[in-house]
Amino acid sequence: MPSRIYPVSTINSYIHDVVTRDELLADVWIEGEITKIYVPRSGHIYFTLCEGNASIDAVMWKAAAARQRFVPGQGESVVIHGQADYYQVQGRLQIQADVFEHLGQGLLSLEFERLHQSLEAEGLFEENRKRPLPAFPRRIGVVTSSTGAVWHDIQTVARRRYPLVELVLIPSAVQGNRAPEEIAAAIHQAEELGDLDALIVGRGGGSPEDLAPFNSEIVARAVFSSRVPVVSAVGHETDVSICDMVADVRAATPSAAAELLLPDAAVLVDHLHHRRRQLMSTLNTTLGDHDSAIEGLERRILLQSPAHQIARHRVALELLANRAKASTAATLERGRLRISSEAAMLDALSPNRVLKRGFVIVQEAETGHAVRSTKSLPPGGGVIARFHDGRASGTLNRVDEANQENEAGTIDYDR
Repeated sequence: MPSRIYPVSTINSYIHDVVTRDELLADVWIEGEITKIYVPRSGHIYFTLCEGNASIDAVMWKAAAARQRFVPGQGESVVIHGQADYYQVQGRLQIQADVFEHLGQGLLSLEFERLHQSLEAEGLFEENRKRPLPAFPRRIGVVTSSTGAVWHDIQTVARRRYPLVELVLIPSAVQGNRAPEEIAAAIHQAEELGDLDALIVGRGGGSPEDLAPFNSEIVARAVFSSRVPVVSAVGHETDVSICDMVADVRAATPSAAAELLLPDAAVLVDHLHHRRRQLMSTLNTTLGDHDSAIEGLERRILLQSPAHQIARHRVALELLANRAKASTAATLERGRLRISSEAAMLDALSPNRVLKRGFVIVQEAETGHAVRSTKSLPPGGGVIARFHDGRASGTLNRVDEANQENEAGTIDYDR
């Protein structure tokens, strides 16, 4: 008799736990030939991988399938990466794949591609999250080996370009099995310093195996989480690592990283001299403009001053006085000439002029009225005869009227 009988579900659950907890099956690369493949409208990929008489079912979910550079066809030999899972409902083992690669690639290349796809899907390579480098860094951390040439090269560039910067070495192994953990720990240690403006993470060139630590997930996530801008400088110019892709800026070499971070002091001095010349030119132009404005204001003040106003009005008054004098003299002269003319006319019409020619004015003695006709006075009336040099009076004796048109009448009187 058996000691115990188990239900199917218990066995399936046990197999599931065994499969999913196994370290090998949790992160495994498998090579084989695609014998069956099915891509439904859902976007998932179902396929069977065979090698000789052995086969295993696999699935790649839609999210992972969208990251693949290619989808293999039936009969194609490939390498896949994934983890084993046991589907308890159907009692079926399958691999949940996340990477397709062509057969023939090395394990490092395959692991690089797997990690690249995974981190890219999480957004660790997004350009919009990357930060600009400081223009004038005061303190820069350097995560690298204390014995390699990288530290020496960065110091040399700093002395030449920007001696004001302070470099802080955070030493770490840069190759070997312990390197990924040491590099990640050094990045976290740099953050704890708290006063770094930027961080260089790098090493010199080497084989793919030497550069493998910088393609590790732990280093990538440490760079991603760093609060300090990170410049990655791993290997030579043609080497591209996961660390380069996650970092805020990638430099071709460690020396190039220092060149990117540090301004050139000589260029800065030239720029300062140029700016000084520009400022002096602007200052001189501004001062010249102000001098011209002040001179203009001084002229306006002078023109508006009381002394200038008095002098201007004095000149105007003198001009008006001269005009008045000239006008008065002209008016007087015209009056004198008019009076002289009228006096001459009056003199010409004066009775004395007539009397001097031998005429006499006869007036009634009582009234003083001029006798204009012999008919105006009866005989016996008193009369006065006015001559140019005196007068005579008497009594009218006789009046003879004129007999002819051209004969004047006569009067006779006693003086």
